[in-house]
Amino acid sequence: MELQAEYRGKVFRVVHCKNALDTYEALRTQIPKSKYKSLTTQMILQIQRLADGGRMSGENFVKEGKLPSQNGKSKHFYALKRIPIRGYCWLSEKHPNTYFISHYMFKKAQKLKERDITIVSGNWRRIEENGYEN
Repeated sequence: MELQAEYRGKVFRVVHCKNALDTYEALRTQIPKSKYKSLTTQMILQIQRLADGGRMSGENFVKEGKLPSQNGKSKHFYALKRIPIRGYCWLSEKHPNTYFISHYMFKKAQKLKERDITIVSGNWRRIEENGYEN
């Protein structure tokens, strides 16, 4: 199984941002081949659960960092977690019922890195403020 650019579920659409699938593919070198296939299948099932509006575990769908403020409102982005992989995403305000997955990272530590905040914020601005979905 491979990740798709977009998932349409019963409730939400889940879209990978430009280059997000490339960041997932780059993880292939950091994860043993036998484990990579299993993690990919688990991530796909998790994305599909999100798209279907299914209940997301607090362990595997974690509130991570703040998005740039819009109209004085502060919103957060989330991480789809399949240890050691994290996919950072947010629920769009501009595109109804749509989650965007910004990028994927290999993470051993729990702490959110500034680099991840910067990447998510850049994708968020491109989509939510500038209107470029991909």
